[in-house]
Amino acid sequence: MPYLFLIFLLSLGLGLFSAGRPAAYAQVSPEAEAGWQSDVEGLRHFTGLRCPDVIGAFYRIKVMEGDGSSLAGCIYTGRDGITAVLRMHLQGTGRREAVNFSRSYKAASFEAIQLSGAAASGISFKTGTRGPATQCETLWHFAGAKSDFTLWMAYTLPTQEVDIGPAIASFTDALARQN
Repeated sequence: MPYLFLIFLLSLGLGLFSAGRPAAYAQVSPEAEAGWQSDVEGLRHFTGLRCPDVIGAFYRIKVMEGDGSSLAGCIYTGRDGITAVLRMHLQGTGRREAVNFSRSYKAASFEAIQLSGAAASGISFKTGTRGPATQCETLWHFAGAKSDFTLWMAYTLPTQEVDIGPAIASFTDALARQN
């Protein structure tokens, strides 16, 4: 019987502890706090960026709030660990973001490389090697009707080369539908 009384006192104390905080405080998700709301098939940021749960063969794994260079963004992962980061920028600033990307990677002594296919339209750097495989990172910038966008991808050549074209097509299609 004394145990029941002790449990009652503990539950009463926990109830009083949570009663001091507003009910909404415990219910606000990090996404909502960063300006994201649930939307059909994904999330929508208050700036207008829509990040579907799935884009092509990529699954959204994280949302990002705005920072000094972007209004909002989402991180996606694809087959065998390909990573893609989609970001929304103020209209007219996408090219500047691409130039900053290029300067930063050159300053970090990464080797700029020219690729073929879909990667040829982006700015690409060799960021490492693992045996015969080359690790690459590419940034594409897109000018939209109301906003600019960047898409950054990290992948390995030659094993993931066949995935880049379909990935770019899927992401540009997703951007075209919202802009």
